Amino acid sequence: MRTRLILLLLSFLPFFSTAQSSMQRQMSQSNAMFRQQNQMFMQQQQQQRDIWRMSNNIQTTQDKLAREEKKLKKLQNKSTEKEADLKLKQSELASLETNSENNTALSGKIEKSKKEMEKLEENVLESKKDIEKSSKKIQELKNQVQSENIKKEELTKKHEEEKRISEEEKAKKEQEKQDRKK
Repeated sequence: MRTRLILLLLSFLPFFSTAQSSMQRQMSQSNAMFRQQNQMFMQQQQQQRDIWRMSNNIQTTQDKLAREEKKLKKLQNKSTEKEADLKLKQSELASLETNSENNTALSGKIEKSKKEMEKLEENVLESKKDIEKSSKKIQELKNQVQSENIKKEELTKKHEEEKRISEEEKAKKEQEKQDRKK
């Protein structure tokens, strides 16, 4: 009786082992699917963070651009004022020189006026250099905003494409599940 029971159990052993291996296969397949879905979800989250970061960078660059344009306008106004002061000093110098022909006591004022004109000319040149630097910086910032917008668009397109592919895969897997149930 005992031997028969042992033989009976041994004869059913392959059935139990195949059932168990079948369960293990199903578990490993479901784990692989879960892992793949989890990985795709993590990639999507990373892409969303990258898009947000790009948007933030673009906004920061646009703010810098606005500040630099405001600075450029101030520099242009100052430069215009300095040029007007220079023209005024030049006209004063010209009138002093015409009056100096009649009066020799004005020669000290003429020298002083010439020195002031030289300083004003240096200030005007410096202002023009600052305007040029600011203009270059504005152009660089515009180029940076443009390139960041292009990168953001590419990233957004990639994200949407991967999202669409992921949804298609989910639909396909659900269809396969329904087909298996039938």
